[in-house]
Amino acid sequence: MRKWFWVLFFLTTGLPCLFSQAAAEAAPGERLPVKSVVLFTSGVGYFSREGTVTDSGSIELLFDVKNVSDLLKSMVVRDLDGGAILGVEYASREPLERTLKGFSLDLSGAPGFAQLVQQARGEMVTITADKKYEGAIVGTEERIVSGAEGTLGEEVFITLFGPAGLESIPLKSVRSLQFQNPRLRDELEAALKLISETRNTEKKSVLISHAGKGRRRVQAGYIVEAPVWKTSYRLVVGGATGGKHLLQGWGIVENATDEDWKGVRLDLVSGMPVSFAMDLYRPLFNPRPVLPYSLQGALAPQTYDMGFRPEGPAGIEGHVPPPPAQSRARMEKAAAPMIAEEMAYEPDYRDMKMEITKGVEARATGEAAGEFFRYTIASPVDLKRRQSAMIPILNEEIEGERLSIYNGAGHAKHPMNGLRLKNTSVLSLMGGPLTVYEDGLYAGDAYMDKLAPGAERLVSYSLDLSTEVMAEAANRPELISKLRLQRGILTVSKVLRREKTYTLINRDPAGLTRRIIVEHPAQADWKLAEPETPAERTDSLYRFQFELPAGRDNQAAFLVAEERLLEQTVGLSNINNDTILFYMQQKNISPAVRTALEKLSAMKNELAGISRQRQTEESRLTAIHKEQERIRANMDSLERTSPLYQRYAGALNDQENTLAELTSGIDGLRRREAETKKAIDDYLAALDVE
Repeated sequence: MRKWFWVLFFLTTGLPCLFSQAAAEAAPGERLPVKSVVLFTSGVGYFSREGTVTDSGSIELLFDVKNVSDLLKSMVVRDLDGGAILGVEYASREPLERTLKGFSLDLSGAPGFAQLVQQARGEMVTITADKKYEGAIVGTEERIVSGAEGTLGEEVFITLFGPAGLESIPLKSVRSLQFQNPRLRDELEAALKLISETRNTEKKSVLISHAGKGRRRVQAGYIVEAPVWKTSYRLVVGGATGGKHLLQGWGIVENATDEDWKGVRLDLVSGMPVSFAMDLYRPLFNPRPVLPYSLQGALAPQTYDMGFRPEGPAGIEGHVPPPPAQSRARMEKAAAPMIAEEMAYEPDYRDMKMEITKGVEARATGEAAGEFFRYTIASPVDLKRRQSAMIPILNEEIEGERLSIYNGAGHAKHPMNGLRLKNTSVLSLMGGPLTVYEDGLYAGDAYMDKLAPGAERLVSYSLDLSTEVMAEAANRPELISKLRLQRGILTVSKVLRREKTYTLINRDPAGLTRRIIVEHPAQADWKLAEPETPAERTDSLYRFQFELPAGRDNQAAFLVAEERLLEQTVGLSNINNDTILFYMQQKNISPAVRTALEKLSAMKNELAGISRQRQTEESRLTAIHKEQERIRANMDSLERTSPLYQRYAGALNDQENTLAELTSGIDGLRRREAETKKAIDDYLAALDVE
């Protein structure tokens, strides 16, 4: 694949020009018309202007204010054939508020009449109110005055010093005020004109000064924001099963400038160079700290002892005095040597190449960055200002396989008619809409993404009513795939399985074999189980390809199964024997895990037996204590010498013997229970099987 290194392209074909809305103006015989344009899909344009000049002078170019920053960022101009560019001049764009503050009357902040009068203190004026007043403005003041029906309000008065002395004139009675100082009137007029000019969209001029002798070639260039060029395609489908198809590509370009393009060399570039806008036109002022001036005491004269210098040349080694400064005239003469004979020729602009390495000394090295592809329009382009055009960029056959493409998210029943296009051309095809024609009729629309030479891309353009797809989804129960016992923790590995069965039906009336691609959604946490590998894989889809043989109502079915692995942890000390029995019954566990679970189950059964026996004995102990409470309550109401009292006393004595035996037995059970628990904990802590 041929690579276009656009850094080199800039060096060999001309430099960019900013005139997205600019018209070139020059002295008679000195014009710089647009000769080449490069449009990028990143939204910038590259314009090159070329022309001839004679002797020394300047060329004026007009352009919109909004494009000045791009001009200052990218402009390169060259005077060829022995001449030199002396500089580029343009009107500065100081911030309006800052500029207005420089006038005698500050109009920044939109001051009112009273504020302007206050600023003009000391100026001689003529005021027309109830009569004419002449004198110098002393200032303005606000007074409390009474109004209608006894109300109070504030009113502004102008204090004037004139032949009659100090006079106070109500501002509301003033019909006009004239400054007698003509300089002040001119400055006020200039400030108002500046405000008006700043508000209006206007063109600014750039003067390119050049020096030399005779007739010479001049080039200027800029990069500027420009409309993105676009592509659209026409595809004529050939053959029932595929093969070769005619692809026609058109580039859509806009001349967004205020200047007609006449015989312009046009290149359309697919690529994304880094480009940004920066305000370089507006002057920036960095606020600086204000420090007090430091006064130091006067210094007394000092005397110095004579020193000595080591052996060596007189003077300081390595110091070279600067050469005397040259005057502008001498610099121009040095930059523009005499030409022996008058240059009598008409330059061939087709052979002119902008080589920055010639005419300007390079002080940096560069290399190609990124990959680009360009479409060079073979013949010069004529395009009126503010007009658009479609320009053919491709017209050749490319390979393509006819397919039916099914995606349930698009249509649940029918696939789409489509093609697998292969770019067998040498061009890198930009993305764009594609209109499909078949048998001389419109067949549908598609969108084709960017396609490099040799690459393939699926496109679809209409519904395939001759093919049907039925999709049935099913979720299977969880399957435990593995158990691991480690340090008292049971790790359960589960497999979730989901399935979808696609049934494909070929109802082609001509009995043709159908090539069908089924797109199935792919998720990162689900793994494809059946089939093992798809025909294709994208970031979000699996693609499976099938062929349905010729024959009406022929059908086939295939299964897509996906699995997801989950892990769950359980504390072994907390699970009961029923849960252990459930895990022991799983088919996919290892013999070591089964043996460990059987031993754990036996130990837990032993612990459960001891716990039940202890609880039984504790229940007997509690029952005897309650019986003793009942007997003692009855004995309180009997005589100690009565037979019943004596019988109760004998029963209590027997129960005390039983209680001693029970207490001893319970203590033994508790020790056995604690020992068994410890044995289980020690067993679990040392357990590590899977």
